[in-house]
Amino acid sequence: MLRFPHPLSSLVGSTLLAAVLSACASSTTTTPAPVSGNRPVVTSLSGNMELGDQDRPQPTTVTINGSHLQQASVTFGLIGPGSDLHVNADGTRITVVAPTNDAGRTPIIVSTPDGKVNAGIYTFLQGLPRPLVRLLALTPTSGPATGGTTVTFTYDGDLNFSPVDQADFEVPDVYFGTVKATKVQRNGDTITAVSPGGSGFVDVTFRCPIDSCYTFSTSEAIPFSYMP
Repeated sequence: MLRFPHPLSSLVGSTLLAAVLSACASSTTTTPAPVSGNRPVVTSLSGNMELGDQDRPQPTTVTINGSHLQQASVTFGLIGPGSDLHVNADGTRITVVAPTNDAGRTPIIVSTPDGKVNAGIYTFLQGLPRPLVRLLALTPTSGPATGGTTVTFTYDGDLNFSPVDQADFEVPDVYFGTVKATKVQRNGDTITAVSPGGSGFVDVTFRCPIDSCYTFSTSEAIPFSYMP
């Protein structure tokens, strides 16, 4: 005897199939794809100083101009992301409100799905000198994958700051990602080091060369790009 599928069972099956397909389709739309394959470029920065003082900080809007800035996020060094961020449709202009913070300067890092770049240095007004040492900028910002690039760093803080329980040191250790740079030298207000080999983007950091170093920022990072 021939048996035919019940109409209701066919309806249930097709409904379940449609639900599964719909769920799969919706899940694939939540992951943004790279915008253009072009790395972000910053051409100018304005509003790079916080108003007021350390006790009464006032938010400052920072404007970043460039190209390929779609889907960008902006962080102020270790302090954290800015607020009220807006990127225009062409990806050529970002406005962002700086977070409040204590004394000192910090790099502004712009990140997109296609890369990240140091947009410049932001200054927080202060009443007293700040002993923390922070990496602010480096040049050049890229080099060959084989390494061997002499990179010059600018920094904020006092390398000679020496509390009673902490020894002086002349230069910090410089790391490209997890690899230590060589030939680190201090030249007045700048430091130079030779890059190790690597690939892609790495975060460059200063690290204190002695064990007890509570006045030293060990994780402030500036991006460096290895070229093929």
